[in-house]
Amino acid sequence: MRYLHGSLIITVFLLASSCNNTEKGKRITSGRIDYRITYLNDDMDEKTRELLPRQMKLIFNEKQAANNIEGFLGFYKLNAFTDFHSRKCSTLLKVFDKHYLYKGKRDEQMCCFDSMEDMVVTETAETKIIAGFTCKKAIVHLPSTGYSFTIYFTEEIGLKRPNSTNPYRNVKGVLMEFELNLLYLKMRFVAEKFHPDIYDDPQGKLPEKMVAVSRDQMTQILNKLME
Repeated sequence: MRYLHGSLIITVFLLASSCNNTEKGKRITSGRIDYRITYLNDDMDEKTRELLPRQMKLIFNEKQAANNIEGFLGFYKLNAFTDFHSRKCSTLLKVFDKHYLYKGKRDEQMCCFDSMEDMVVTETAETKIIAGFTCKKAIVHLPSTGYSFTIYFTEEIGLKRPNSTNPYRNVKGVLMEFELNLLYLKMRFVAEKFHPDIYDDPQGKLPEKMVAVSRDQMTQILNKLME
């Protein structure tokens, strides 16, 4: 009886361990991450800060992702749609009732953000939990400016080349805390919440009337909005 009892305990333990490993082995491939945006510009007054976007949403599945930023009290929306397979990014800017579209080329970074081409990324052994995910810490250094900052990314989301159209293309995981420069705005993004039960097409339904513009034209339009 003791032998049978001991065998039963071992069997239950092995089954429980197997279940845990199966759960850990599951990789998330769709959902939405909500990020809080803060601004690092020292010369910005508080009134301007209040008008600027405070949140970004990343909607993704295995094939596509969409970064959505809404600003100036809803007067404009900036959406960047990335196709992971083609490694192309299209930028859609809505200003009141007008829509401007720029279609990026293969491996071209998303429009209007600083490419930070001289970026050097050094991973560390440190981790922390952000929005429920275990995230790795890395140090980013920009030799051209001497500026350094920390980022965090997670490998618990199973996307291939998640950063193929942003400055962090050499980072293999999904960014959870990072920095980007949108024209003159120095922005830091921190993930606050993950919504797993979202299976919508990240791109959604595009507006019927859109004006096709060049990369420079899109930048000029956005720059005027922020003057």
